[in-house]
Amino acid sequence: MKIRIVVDANIIISALLGGKPRFILFDPKFEFITTSFTLNEVKKYIPLISKKSGILEKEIEEGLNLIPIKIIPSSYYQKHIKEAEKFMKNIDKNDIEILALYLKEKTYLWSEDKDFEKVRKEVKINLLKTEDFLI
Repeated sequence: MKIRIVVDANIIISALLGGKPRFILFDPKFEFITTSFTLNEVKKYIPLISKKSGILEKEIEEGLNLIPIKIIPSSYYQKHIKEAEKFMKNIDKNDIEILALYLKEKTYLWSEDKDFEKVRKEVKINLLKTEDFLI
């Protein structure tokens, strides 16, 4: 059985920039999931990723489509949006949906975002960092 892990935008962006997550995301032991909001957030950074990497935007988009991350519809975690808003509204509104998905799944959240460290005292988050996979 695969371990299901909720993936934040910064991990996907790091993979597209050639970081360590690019290897981890293809590990068959895991099933990586995210929200369409998160995916759209990543897509906003494609021009910047292209500029930093020297890779054409079209090729980055193709690479993004190859990453085995399942997009979970918001209807699946909708009941947890208000709870996630309570914790994230004054920190980072862009993290509300990813936290709501995590709250629904109650599994692991993979992110390098320090905002999740801020709410860890209020919400028990099984937060993974990239280095946790490299041990």
